[in-house]
Amino acid sequence: MRCLFVVQGEGRGHMTQALALRGMLRRAGHEVCQVLVGRSARREVPAFFAHKIDAPLAFFESPNFVCDQRDCAIRLRPTLAHAVRRSPHLRRSLAVLGTHLAQHQPDVVINFFEPVVGLYYALRRPGIPLVCIAHQYLFLHPAYQFPDLPGFSRPQASQRGALKLFTRLTAWGASRRLALSITPMPEAKTRSLVVVPPLLRDELFEQRVVHDDFLLVYLLNSGYARQIEQWHAQHPDVRLHCFWDNPDAAEVERRDATLTFHRLHDEKFLTLMAQCKGLVTTAGFESVCEAMYLGKPALMVPVGGHFEQHCNAHDAEQAGAGLADTQFLIDRLLHFEQNDPAQTARFGTWVQGAEARFVEEIEAAVGDRVVSR
Repeated sequence: MRCLFVVQGEGRGHMTQALALRGMLRRAGHEVCQVLVGRSARREVPAFFAHKIDAPLAFFESPNFVCDQRDCAIRLRPTLAHAVRRSPHLRRSLAVLGTHLAQHQPDVVINFFEPVVGLYYALRRPGIPLVCIAHQYLFLHPAYQFPDLPGFSRPQASQRGALKLFTRLTAWGASRRLALSITPMPEAKTRSLVVVPPLLRDELFEQRVVHDDFLLVYLLNSGYARQIEQWHAQHPDVRLHCFWDNPDAAEVERRDATLTFHRLHDEKFLTLMAQCKGLVTTAGFESVCEAMYLGKPALMVPVGGHFEQHCNAHDAEQAGAGLADTQFLIDRLLHFEQNDPAQTARFGTWVQGAEARFVEEIEAAVGDRVVSR
């Protein structure tokens, strides 16, 4: 098969998922002929992705979140207003996608939660099988129960509706929606929605796990660094290695003997995760799954205003990954017992079954098209 990837660049997890799937498909004898990344001026595409994807790479402008002045919480109304103002650029992005589809004639398009793809399929109906991959598709599963989030100020019914609507948009016209899940779930009634294990990068399985005396921190938005610094000022004896998405920062900033900030670096981050005694993170799906696979407890603090991350944190806490909170109260993680080894083993077994499942579902999506002809 000739596979064309489209990756949403707002979340680093979508990129590591693309890297993992690229390896799986190549081992099965398939080709990734082109990778398109939807990006914004707010985020840089990390060098590790451009280097490791090992396929022709192109970019287009994609809608993205608008954060508050501290670069912490998401502001929904400004985000919508920004998307409306940038609508002429959206037409250009649709044209870029169409040009690459015409040029490469892929057997399948694999979309990692990029909304421009769903809009293109809704408007143009290209006839190429579409497979969509993200943990967000779990929100469309009939057995998924949205948590009651008492700390979330906005009306939750409207948040759930908006999240499900946006999730459906990204997968408009999809042959398969592969919902990444920390735990197995019952089969959905519709054939197009399939629950699958997390897509974790190959380098994770090569790590040697130890438990050193430091905590690893990952911050999606750099504005949360202030909270880490405030906590550190009261606990200077606790060693912290903090990774942040801050393009203006140095590669390494050693603030003092026990606090170090790092620019995003995939290999260094994984190495330190395998060595740390716990992970402190905004509630992204991928980093929590990586920590859970390595048996590292996590303190998950959702980005403010990000309803999806609040759901992620609740679900991961229920699965035994660690603790969810609305603030970086790192003391809680210091007193948290190590993850249950039996639970870690069950999660490892679930993850190890990913490769066969993904290749099977993508091949089936292309096979369905051949049969229909």
